[in-house]
Amino acid sequence: MTFDVEIILDWQQRGINARVLGLSASENPVMPYLERTECPQERDGWLQRAEAWVFGWNIENAARAFQQPNCLFRGS
Repeated sequence: MTFDVEIILDWQQRGINARVLGLSASENPVMPYLERTECPQERDGWLQRAEAWVFGWNIENAARAFQQPNCLFRGS
């Protein structure tokens, strides 16, 4: 399986956008494709996309956690 950086970055951005729109991490749109795939090479491609989406979602989620007013690491 080749690693295409542009595709990975695109799916990370999709995950970020999903978090901004209020979707949960369990609403990964790639999962249905991943679950139906039987070919190992095709499955690897969908798995990379699914992981990139979750990674993007988690990046945005972490950024939002530090924007909360009760954040422990606020500047004085």
